[in-house]
Amino acid sequence: MTFQRDLFGGLFFYDLNTITMTALTRTPQNTNLLQPTKYLLTFSRIPNVQYFCQAVNLPGVSVGQAPLNFPSVDVYAPGNKLTYNNLMVTFTVDEALQSWTEMYNWFRSFASPNGESERNRLSSLQNQGKNPPKPWYSDATLTILTNLNNPSIRVNFTNIFPVSLTDLQFDTKMSADDIITSDVAFVYDQFEIISA
Repeated sequence: MTFQRDLFGGLFFYDLNTITMTALTRTPQNTNLLQPTKYLLTFSRIPNVQYFCQAVNLPGVSVGQAPLNFPSVDVYAPGNKLTYNNLMVTFTVDEALQSWTEMYNWFRSFASPNGESERNRLSSLQNQGKNPPKPWYSDATLTILTNLNNPSIRVNFTNIFPVSLTDLQFDTKMSADDIITSDVAFVYDQFEIISA
């Protein structure tokens, strides 16, 4: 994309790299569609949540814009700061509440009202005795599978931690066949998409 000023000081654009398409270059090599059930979510910290995971999203991303003001028209330039949406995970809750308690203990490992000793104990327990440099964080990987259940893409989330955990709703009007689920929202530094 090239910028050039007209006689009146206005800015206009023209594209040097025009791409022509033929019938041969329009067909993608892989025409298989993405399946919503073909994924694996792994955390180093919460094995029960990853086992009972029912749904997960690949978060969206946005970038700001900077207006360039000119007398006749406003032109926008892309910003330089990415904003990532939350990673949302829905998981079923087992009858011993292990999956929900794992998430609750992660919250308490960095925000326990009982003080620093409990925070350190829970953090060490969830990190399996390891002493990572950032004990309240974890890394996560969303592996997207092909139609044949082979890994196709890995999405690596760095420095992830939870920011909300939904209620567990008990209700006598519900059937015994109804499954109790919970949602958890995570924030993270960034994610990287890698071919598997």
